[in-house]
Amino acid sequence: MRLALSASLAEHPGIGPKERRHAAASARAVARWLRVVDAALVRAGAPKAIPADRALLRYLAWRVAVEGCAPDEAAHDLRLPGPRRPRVISDADVLRVARALPRPGPDGPLATDAEGKALSPPSDPVVALALRGSVPDAFARRLLRDLGPDGARACLAALNRDARLVLRVNVARAGREEVRAALAAAGIAAEPGDGPWSLRVEDRASLFDAPPLRTGLAEVQDESSQRAVELCRARPGERWLDLCAGSGGKSLALAALGAEVTAWDASARRLSELDRRAHHARAEVLVVREEPTGAFDGVLVDAPCSGSGALAREPDARWRIDDAAVTKFQKAQADVLARGAERVRAGGALVFATCSVFQEEGEEVVLAFLAANPAFRMVAEERRWPHLDAGAGFYMARLARRAGRASPRGRTRLTGHGAAR
Repeated sequence: MRLALSASLAEHPGIGPKERRHAAASARAVARWLRVVDAALVRAGAPKAIPADRALLRYLAWRVAVEGCAPDEAAHDLRLPGPRRPRVISDADVLRVARALPRPGPDGPLATDAEGKALSPPSDPVVALALRGSVPDAFARRLLRDLGPDGARACLAALNRDARLVLRVNVARAGREEVRAALAAAGIAAEPGDGPWSLRVEDRASLFDAPPLRTGLAEVQDESSQRAVELCRARPGERWLDLCAGSGGKSLALAALGAEVTAWDASARRLSELDRRAHHARAEVLVVREEPTGAFDGVLVDAPCSGSGALAREPDARWRIDDAAVTKFQKAQADVLARGAERVRAGGALVFATCSVFQEEGEEVVLAFLAANPAFRMVAEERRWPHLDAGAGFYMARLARRAGRASPRGRTRLTGHGAAR
């Protein structure tokens, strides 16, 4: 979605910055609430339309049925002047649909009909939750299984909010308060996050022109992602392999702690950003194009996953998540975890992380790995829920390869919310 939106905006260079921000925010919102807006349009008796008109009607439904805008105001904003019209639907039909759309209530969209009469949710609790949270049924079913009705609703509410902007301080070059003061001098307020290197920023206007970001003293990184690096407990001089490095955010965080980092990813396209980012941060990261061999003190496996925990940041990802996708990712995670384990020296650490709220992509993968690999033991695990913890929904576990015949030691289970560091 981000690439498509960027390409579309690039085709219209005359659009001003305010309009660009609105277009981006609206596109993300419609993608987030797609199931809700389509259900609202059906209830309003919207006509079957060509793609351009369908997009316009979905935007209208988001404004009225989700945001609670006045129907006449929303319809007026969509009126087009002149005889040449890039759509088929008339202004009168747009107004009719707007006035027939359901309205939101304190607990979310689809609360009442156009006359204010309360709407009854579907009798199936899975379908009711999926419709209310605008996710596929399979997504809602898993949340109900693991969290119960109240927790599932709270989790979806958190996933349906825009992600908070969080920075990771490059602690190899500056302290958190030093970066915070530099941001304040640039007119940007920031407050410490939960992690030792995190700063939360409310207003992103001019942020990326501020000296700390221009000079590599800080960069954007989700708090749960930072927590996965924290769980590595990397020490200066240790050799760490980031096996699924992507564009390298966690590699840079490990390097900032003094570790000697080797980064690899199956996607050469994603990995291509890391050299530039490392230069910007003045960090030393060895970026390799072939999957590494040899033994490392620690291996971080930030495995490919459904991204179900990051819907606040990637709202359209939900429509690619079904049972087949989860099964596919689970198999891929088991494979990459096993490959990562081969690179851990005796007594070394293996850290597994996924940005998912599904136990199929977290607890189940690690339990199956431990059952098949007695040379490893659990040291700590943490489940982070987006409605209870800062950042995206994550699962992470720290495993240790046994040294010799050492007997198994107990594990620490960190539940995420209120977990001890």
